[in-house]
Amino acid sequence: MSDKADRLGWVTACALLTAAVVVAYPLIGWLAWRRAGTDGLVAAAVAAGVCWLGATAALMIAAALKGPNAALNSMLLGMLCRMGLPLLAGAVLSSQGGQLAAGGVFGLIVVFYLLTLVVETLLSLRLLKSNQV
Repeated sequence: MSDKADRLGWVTACALLTAAVVVAYPLIGWLAWRRAGTDGLVAAAVAAGVCWLGATAALMIAAALKGPNAALNSMLLGMLCRMGLPLLAGAVLSSQGGQLAAGGVFGLIVVFYLLTLVVETLLSLRLLKSNQV
């Protein structure tokens, strides 16, 4: 029963993170479209996906780790996924030029990073609290 409850918590956390990104995308995508047209819209979609993937990986780590050092280990490994993937993707995509760079993908990654950082941190704290019990 405990495994099922933990898995349900992880699924719920990922669903809430996904919902936050999906709800924010129309506004951010519209602003990007007004600034850079179709390139901005595509760049916003890529930025949302990259940041969602990094935050989801961090949530999976928070859900999987248990024990006395779970909070510290989750924070460090989660930070690697949550920050490393968007930073690397932004640097590579911006340096290559093209449609994504013209659409402002790096700036959009920063916007979606801040959104997913807040949501993922709140959800991770909840997961870690339930794993401690």
